[in-house]
Amino acid sequence: MQHKQKAVFYISEARSVYVGKLEPIYTRFYVTATLIVSLDNDLAIVLGASGETLHCKSLLIPAGAKLSVNTENSKVVVCSLDDLGSDYVKLAPKMRSAIRTDSGEQLLFGLKNENDVIEQATYLSSVRPSTTEAFDLLDLWIGSAQQATPIVVDDRVVSAIRIIKENYNKNISVADIAKQVSLSVPRLIQLFKQATGSPIRRFRLWHRLWVTSNLALSGKPLTEAAVAAGFSDYAQFSRVYRELCGGSPSVARKNTDVRIHKIARIRLLISIKTVA
Repeated sequence: MQHKQKAVFYISEARSVYVGKLEPIYTRFYVTATLIVSLDNDLAIVLGASGETLHCKSLLIPAGAKLSVNTENSKVVVCSLDDLGSDYVKLAPKMRSAIRTDSGEQLLFGLKNENDVIEQATYLSSVRPSTTEAFDLLDLWIGSAQQATPIVVDDRVVSAIRIIKENYNKNISVADIAKQVSLSVPRLIQLFKQATGSPIRRFRLWHRLWVTSNLALSGKPLTEAAVAAGFSDYAQFSRVYRELCGGSPSVARKNTDVRIHKIARIRLLISIKTVA
């Protein structure tokens, strides 16, 4: 009897790379900019109420978008990019075309080195090399920023992100974060959304999902890991996982070979000891 091959998921603090199959209709909020490339059939993206559909092999989705992608049951590579958009800026010139959805998001599609990415993603799926090699390949796909406009991010937003990540298991209010970075609440909300593409609450939940994954791989039961990461209970974790990642966390855990970059895990363990 032939066993179904698990998906492989590489995670670091800044990015992730997933290679495998998803739900046939993959719907989620994209907290960070995301590159999706099909290794088989074209992806089908419904652009709005008109029913207009985009068919493509590769798609670059901006942070903050909510989108449904019909994967046509294909194996795909899904790359969640960095928090502050520098990867998106590097990748954008590598896409051939752009189209805007009814809700206003600009989608870029048609990766110029599409065939190379498909070949290398297939290698990740079959060989499953080290996390270092996987993220080296992602660096290769993203490329340099020679043709891109440099991103300038307000230092106060960077500080706000650091506060959120260092206190992942605490419900620090937006007012408290704003006070620590010397901003008014409305100004922090505005600058944070401009820099990351996502509201502060959604960004915090996204980071808690990352922490949960790390803790679960370190040996904690999934419910215990979710609570330690700051979720109130498993039900909230499961709801957030479906909203921001798509699918069921228990099914994903069963069907996915997760690899966490060693440096990221060490930093998390240091953080846990500091909180304790």
